[in-house]
Amino acid sequence: MTNGPARPTPTTSGPDTSAQEAGLTAVSSPAALETPPSPDGSPAVATPQPPKRALAVREVEVKLAATPAALARLHALPLLARMADGPPAHRHQVTTYYDTPDLALAAHGLALRVRRQGGRRVQTVKTWASDAGTAAAAGRREWEWQLPAEGDGPDLGLLPAGVFNLLTSEQWAQVAPRFATDIERTALLLHPDPRTSVELALDQGEVRLSMSNERETGGSEETTWPVAEVELELKGGRVAALFEVAAALHHHAPLRITTGSKADAGLRLLTGKPAAAVPAQPAALTPVTTVAEGFRHATRHALGHLLENATVLLDSGDREALREMAAASRRLDTAMRLLRLAMTLPSAAGPAPPARVGAKVGPNPHAEAADALRRRLAPLRALLETARGWDRLAERAALLPDRKGAAGLSKRQRLALDHAATQARRRVMKHLRGAGHTALVLDLAAWVEGGGWASPALDQPLKTVAPRLLAELQDKVARAIDRLELPAPPPPGARNAVLMGKAPPAADALERLRRRAQRLYETAEVCRGLYPLATAKPKAAKGAKTTPPKRPAADPLAPLARLHGAVTAPAIARQAAQLVAQLAKATGPKARSTRLLSRLAQEEAVALAKLPATWRGYSRRRMFWMMGR
Repeated sequence: MTNGPARPTPTTSGPDTSAQEAGLTAVSSPAALETPPSPDGSPAVATPQPPKRALAVREVEVKLAATPAALARLHALPLLARMADGPPAHRHQVTTYYDTPDLALAAHGLALRVRRQGGRRVQTVKTWASDAGTAAAAGRREWEWQLPAEGDGPDLGLLPAGVFNLLTSEQWAQVAPRFATDIERTALLLHPDPRTSVELALDQGEVRLSMSNERETGGSEETTWPVAEVELELKGGRVAALFEVAAALHHHAPLRITTGSKADAGLRLLTGKPAAAVPAQPAALTPVTTVAEGFRHATRHALGHLLENATVLLDSGDREALREMAAASRRLDTAMRLLRLAMTLPSAAGPAPPARVGAKVGPNPHAEAADALRRRLAPLRALLETARGWDRLAERAALLPDRKGAAGLSKRQRLALDHAATQARRRVMKHLRGAGHTALVLDLAAWVEGGGWASPALDQPLKTVAPRLLAELQDKVARAIDRLELPAPPPPGARNAVLMGKAPPAADALERLRRRAQRLYETAEVCRGLYPLATAKPKAAKGAKTTPPKRPAADPLAPLARLHGAVTAPAIARQAAQLVAQLAKATGPKARSTRLLSRLAQEEAVALAKLPATWRGYSRRRMFWMMGR
């Protein structure tokens, strides 16, 4: 499946959120829209009715891309018959999606559709973007109304005020069918345990788009996109059961977890635009967030970010999606490591804390499970980092001057570079399509949502624990810098003095420092919401009678970002030099690549020479998590 062009995000002026909290679906009667007769019996004058208030439900579902052969295998799976509450229901669904010519509803993050199923018609408004409420599952809001069977098109009078007011009356007048889906659905209500209900839908059909082609044929031209997917929607009970059922299905038939929907595929057909990378959303922690809640939140967001961009990468091969995936995989690894550290914490009412966070304790099966999942994530992280290294080198090579005698790559080396970057990206895509990746994601999501790892120690407010975790990570960065045994900074005016000191540090020591600085930065980024954002003190002019308004505070992560950049620079230069050396070995050494290697070595040496001063400047500052301590 595809996820269409850049996936819209719901606006803040969108549908009523109090309805979402109610957790109900409102069904409005068509009679409620009729204009009542006037008191004197004369014909009533139709007056515009105010938009109806609707109640929303939050839909939690998992989508798995399949093949027709895999769907046929699942239809006959005895496991489903054992869990099912009755025989399967076979339905033919034709769903039409409505929007303005410029897709104004989609721009607001909403989809308006009317589904015809037998003698029933149902109108639904659905949000496009997931709220990352569960790991690897789409959490979307929807509003639903029954429509008269004999009608055609949506009833705009039923829309809630928050939706209706997003568009002008002129825009609503332009709302028309844009694309449709024609699906044969087999539905089963499953009970994986006595308290949990999951609706399984096996869908096969197509997305249809009819485009006018009057100039050439005088008619219309139809474009289709095949659909074969499995949907699991939680009706009640444990969220982890969604992933347990999905993992059981995946064990019997090859499936691939995805975030794309049929509507996404329709939008892509309609616009002709490739899927776009999805940026990471900021963390939404509060000062009362517990350690367990913080871990679950960080893991959900990282895993959701990874899956969103995996869908984009598989659909369009976008390099930016690969970049976002690499960042998401690092955040996911950081979250798993932090949970491992937090598991060594004593409970709030327990004994005195150990000497430091992460001190060795007795065997913990949940900690071992976290370590096992993190090790299973390692191959994907390695593939992503390698592919990102080739992409960074390609981006750099494109900026180098293409003239004789300049440092750079020969024409043959540039071709080899493009080939290597493409092959690295294909290896990532092959891994994502593999059965092992989907099995890992489902196992990880089930483990996170199952909550068996929770303990009284993780019920403490994260704000009280975060300073210790961050201090431990900061100490690890300091130790990694000390182990580098960097040479003293060169005297002013000595440009090449940095190359005359000790031998450059080993690659593994440089990479260890980069990873530790990355974890410190990502952890501080997640914990930033735990601390109130202070404003800077106003600077009044001498002799001024009025006090100027307070200035916004500087970015509290800026010092850490500078440190992270200073640590990353030599590691990136080292990696680029290694990749250029590989190209030179494969294509033969060239004068231009030799000069480029010399320049990269100089960049690494200069960055390493600046690192001690950057670290001293950072260590003298009191970061936001140290305030008041």
